[in-house]
Formats: sequence, structure tokens, C-alpha cells
Amino acid sequence: MTLFENLALCLDDVPRDGPRQMALDEALLESVTLPTLRVYRWDGPAVSLGCSQSLAAVRGLYPHLPLVRRWTGGGIVEHLGDWTFSLIVPTRETLAALRPTETYRRIHEALRLALGQLGLVTRLVQADDTRPGAACFSAPALHDIHNAQGEKLCGGAQRRTRRGFLHQGSIQQVAVPEGFGRRVAETLASKITTPAVEALPTERAEFLSREKYAARAWTEKIL
Repeated sequence: MTLFENLALCLDDVPRDGPRQMALDEALLESVTLPTLRVYRWDGPAVSLGCSQSLAAVRGLYPHLPLVRRWTGGGIVEHLGDWTFSLIVPTRETLAALRPTETYRRIHEALRLALGQLGLVTRLVQADDTRPGAACFSAPALHDIHNAQGEKLCGGAQRRTRRGFLHQGSIQQVAVPEGFGRRVAETLASKITTPAVEALPTERAEFLSREKYAARAWTEKIL
């Protein structure tokens, strides 16, 4: 069963740096009225860290890569060619009324269906499989996606406001084909629209990028 009746699928092929990617996700949460899946790519290798992670520790591990602090939680994620996406769910949607652990599970179940169409055998991480750690892909959390060998393929993190919630995710160790974003969308919703990339709230995102995500005060702040 799909999670939404209608979904906007934005295949955002404009490469952007970390602050602009994070800012665009926040701007979408502020503005969209439909659940929105944005598939995007980075303008080069980068590392993102969750809002509660230590910047000093991350800089020690990645002294030569650009860093960006996410608005969402979670651990440290290397963006070295991963398949990244965001899902924005407005508050009026039924899914937005559920607890974060349940929304996380349902979103990852939909992703498992899409990965299964590629012939991959996967499972959701259970409580006994979890372990602590700052590095996202070596410290599985509840309802992350593992392959048959127990390797983590997909993780994510969320942020909630009165407008709904933002889910940011990364798929790694899988060479997903062109059109995978459409497959994911079809597991999430019954009807799909594809707004033009030009419709994205880039003006608001540029402001948020400059004043928040690219600012030293935000990067050094632990929420």
C-alpha cells in the first residue's frame, strides 16, 4: 500500500554544494503543499553531519573535504557518489501524524520495494542489529536498510516542524540505474506529478544557505 495519494517528484539534476542542498530542503518544507520527493546530486565530494554531531571530530576525520551540518539528526555521511534524496511531508498528510520511528520504517519499506525491483535482497535493521557510533554507515540504526550480507545500504534522518517533516536519506554501495527516482516515487504514491526544477524555491534557499548553512555559527553549533 502506498503512503500518499499524490506526490511531487523533483529530479533535481543541478549540482549544488552542501549548504545549498540543505537550504533547499528547508525551503521546500516551508513551502510545499504536496508530499515532495527530491532526488539530487552534489557538486563534488562532501561530508554532512547531523545536527548533534561534534564538528571537531568530523574535521579530524575529513580534513580536506567540505563539511555541512544538516538540520536533521543522524550521524556522519560521506557523499562520494551516493544516491541522495529528501522527502518532504506536509502536516496534513496521515503519515505526518505518526511517530518518527514509524515514519522512518514506512519510508524505508517503500525504498526496499524499489531496491527489490533491482534484484536486491534487503531487510530492515532490527533492534538487536543496532550499534552506537558517529559514522552513519558503520553504525546501523533501527529500520535502516541492510543487504543480505548485513551491509548498510540506506540510512536517513528527520526534522519536524509545525508544517510537517523532512526526511533526508542516502543510498550507498548500490549502483542505482537511471530512473530509480521514478521507481521510488511509484512505491510511495498512487499519483505522481513532476514539477520543473525551475519551480524550486531557490531564492529562499539562497538566503538560507548564506545566512544559515554556510555560516560559521551554524556549522559550529550543536543542537
